[in-house]
Parts: sequence; C-alpha cells; structure tokens
Amino acid sequence: MDRAVTRSFEILECLARARQPIRLSDVAAATGLQKSTVHRILGTLCALGHARQDDSGRYGPTLRAWELGAGVVSAMPIYQVASGYLQALHRATSETVSLTILSGDDVLYLEKIVAARPVRFHTRVGSRAPAPLTASGKAMLAFRPDARSIADRLAAVRDLDVPALMTELSQVRQRGYALSGYSPGVTSIGAAVAAGGAPPSAALSISAPTDRLTARKREAFVEALLETRARMTEALDQT
Repeated sequence: MDRAVTRSFEILECLARARQPIRLSDVAAATGLQKSTVHRILGTLCALGHARQDDSGRYGPTLRAWELGAGVVSAMPIYQVASGYLQALHRATSETVSLTILSGDDVLYLEKIVAARPVRFHTRVGSRAPAPLTASGKAMLAFRPDARSIADRLAAVRDLDVPALMTELSQVRQRGYALSGYSPGVTSIGAAVAAGGAPPSAALSISAPTDRLTARKREAFVEALLETRARMTEALDQT
C-alpha cells in the first residue's frame, strides 16, 4: 500500500473520530506519526478541502467526507428501497427504527428514525457496532457462513461466549428475528433482509426502552418487523 495515502486516511479518520477540532500534536499522538509528517499531510488535506484549521490552530474535518459518503449511500439499492419501509415501520411502532448493513465484522448504521420519546443510544447514523452484539448483527450472522469466524475475532479482543452466541444464532434462524440489549436500558429487535438468494447483508431493527416493552408490545413489534421485512425483500427481488 502507498504509505502517503494510508497516512492521509489515518489522519482524516482521526479528525473525524475526535468529534471536535484537535491540535496537531493530538493527531500525531493518536496516529503515531511524526509531527512534521502530520503537518505536511494536514496542509494537503486543508488545501483539498477535506480538513480545516480554525482560529486557534486546531484541525477538524470538513463536510467533504459527508458529501462523498452520502453519495455512496444514496446510490445503494438497499438504501433506495428501504426508505419507505423504514418510515412505515416507524409509524406502525412509534419507536426508533434503523437500517444497518454488514461491514466487515461490524454493523454500519445507514439510516435511523428516532422515536418522539428518544432514549440514549450508543449508535447513530454512520456509526459502527460489533455485529455479534447487536440485534441487527445477530439477525444477519444467523444466516451467514462466516458467523463463527466473525465471532471468534471479536472474542479475541473482548469478552464473548462464542458457543452461547452460536446457539442463539440457531434460535434466530428458527424464529426469524434477533434480540439485543447493546445500549443499556434499550431492547432491540432485528430481522435480516436478503435478496436474490444471497446471504443477508442488511437488517431492519426496532429499538425501545426495555421498561416499556411489554410482552404484548414486543409481540406486536415482531409481527410488524417481519411483515415489513417480507415486503421489503419482495421489493428488492424486483429491482
């Protein structure tokens, strides 16, 4: 790989993760690069419009990355088809609903419609979460041949009972949906979306505060989710 390109992306990702403008020295410390190298690359990124320097001398990303990412997402068939179904699912449940895709070993949140009574989530549009820990991720992994290898890689860096997860994924395959409590106090229900007979790489989910998710309400949410998934899958098969 080209080192200059690799370093440029490392620095750009560092700026994006910071969530606020940071000093050149902070970028160097986070990336492990020499300050002179960081200074040179930041100058190039600023000249290209991908980074900016504020009056205090700190650096941050511009909206260029968002423009590029938004263009990629809006061109994805799954995103184009899902919008209307996600809105319908939100209207049917009045809770937060999300569209995710599998990206490496993670789920990536492409779209989220938040409930009128929002709760605190660990996820937002554009964020990632380990697939084996989320309802959407488990819903997809249950039907994928690489589920065990993804789980094993996560277990190598954090506490994860892989045999228990594989048993749970077997149950997910039987009932058609997965459950998760990835965000504290929140229960999520996820269902995988597949088209053309390929392993699923997208999922829909409903998330609600655990304390207001009664058994009757959960049953209704599962029904709405599976019905929406079926209609969306049919639409994808026709594209």
